[in-house]
Amino acid sequence: MIRPARVRDLPRIAEIHAQAWHSAYADIIPHNVLAQITPQARLPVWQSWFAEASFTVAVYDEDGEVLGFTLICPARDVASPPPGYGELSHLYLDPQIIGRGIGNRLFEAAASQLQAEGYAGMLLWTLEKNTRARKFYEARNMAHDGARQDEPDWLGPDIYEVRYVMQFSRP
Repeated sequence: MIRPARVRDLPRIAEIHAQAWHSAYADIIPHNVLAQITPQARLPVWQSWFAEASFTVAVYDEDGEVLGFTLICPARDVASPPPGYGELSHLYLDPQIIGRGIGNRLFEAAASQLQAEGYAGMLLWTLEKNTRARKFYEARNMAHDGARQDEPDWLGPDIYEVRYVMQFSRP
């Protein structure tokens, strides 16, 4: 089931976040950058984000075990986001459960939540070379809108993110 995250979920969220990065980005992000992505390093970040009133963290809980999570928020002011859009900032799964449909459920729940909160649409950023994620989002009617950014101090040199958008239909 998908439910709001609790403080006690944060260590598991940090663990999944680190595992997912190492699994998905091993051939994309420099190894020295990935070496810094550990559950211990991510936990304080997640504790900070969890305390942000404008951030909503949800988890996929299966029999008491967190297997994936999302973080949604108002769109960050990066590359002139479409007005009135919310952002799916994070969607990560335990790498061992990919392919079971949990990512789709988390994606749909995040989109539904943003729509219920009155956003006109949803955007997200994903690594340009992460073809698996890009295909996942494209299969869910998201489209690359041409926006592209890099953060060399964080991701390393020549690592780019691209923005995907989806406008919600009006009821």
